[in-house]
Amino acid sequence: MTHWSNFLDFGVVHPLIYLECRGGEGPVVETLRRIVGDSDFGAVEIAPVKHPDVRAQARALLRSSQLQVVYLPILPILLEKLELGSVDAAARTAAMTRVKALLDEAIAFDSTLAMVQGPLDPGEGERAATTARLIEDLQVLCDYADAHSDGRRLHIVLENFDRDVEKKRLIGPTREAVALADAVGRANFGLTLDLSHLPLLGESAHEALTLAAPHLLHAHIGNCVIDHRDTPLYGDFHPRFGHPLGRNDLPEVVDFLHQLFNVDYFAKARARLGATPILSMELRTIPGEEESEAILANGKRTFIRAWHRVMQERGS
Repeated sequence: MTHWSNFLDFGVVHPLIYLECRGGEGPVVETLRRIVGDSDFGAVEIAPVKHPDVRAQARALLRSSQLQVVYLPILPILLEKLELGSVDAAARTAAMTRVKALLDEAIAFDSTLAMVQGPLDPGEGERAATTARLIEDLQVLCDYADAHSDGRRLHIVLENFDRDVEKKRLIGPTREAVALADAVGRANFGLTLDLSHLPLLGESAHEALTLAAPHLLHAHIGNCVIDHRDTPLYGDFHPRFGHPLGRNDLPEVVDFLHQLFNVDYFAKARARLGATPILSMELRTIPGEEESEAILANGKRTFIRAWHRVMQERGS
């Protein structure tokens, strides 16, 4: 049976498994060691690390591991309420300054990808103008990354979110994310598609991945809650696979993998990136209820079982 490493580097979103590291602090290096020591992983996605000394330790650890690194400016954008494309000129300038500094950090980590997201949805009347400003900002950031990369080319990927459920971001439907990527028009820009967002968008894996295929550089598997509004997990909070309130489990991961093959993601992303494409699991440990290592194992088991089933069904 064909091993997944022939097609992809399997990764994990570190700051959601180890939620205490989400803000760039906490036991970053100690918890990264648990992932570095697991040879099933070929990639890790990390939150920007606040303390320079800890950042240097994490960089040295990951450099020695041969793991691909995805850097996550998307988390400061969310937590610090940075608004790329903002109508407020001062807020827009501050966001661009901050994100450029985070791209510098990503380049220092020799990252393959840096993830960003769009601003909050300003409402139908302001969407076109905000999208135009966002396109300009993304073009500037892509050009900045190219001008400052001194080794591996850093690609910027935008992840689309729900517009009317919980995250309520400007760039929601995959069709609009594709139009945005067309307009940005940079070779080092693309899209991240996340299985956990598809129920929130009302889209199937077939629909979303077929639309996104020309710009698809990165993918996530995960779970979400949309049928239970009265729970703290409602929306984009990535509970473990098999959670009784969740939408995604083994069958949905199997379908997502099939659709990735159907749109030739693995070959096309490899050609654009000049590197092995990354598929990461994004699962969030519920503090006080779950243990990080159990959720880490949950995601790995689900992916490995899904991979084996897909290989059997495709005759590989």
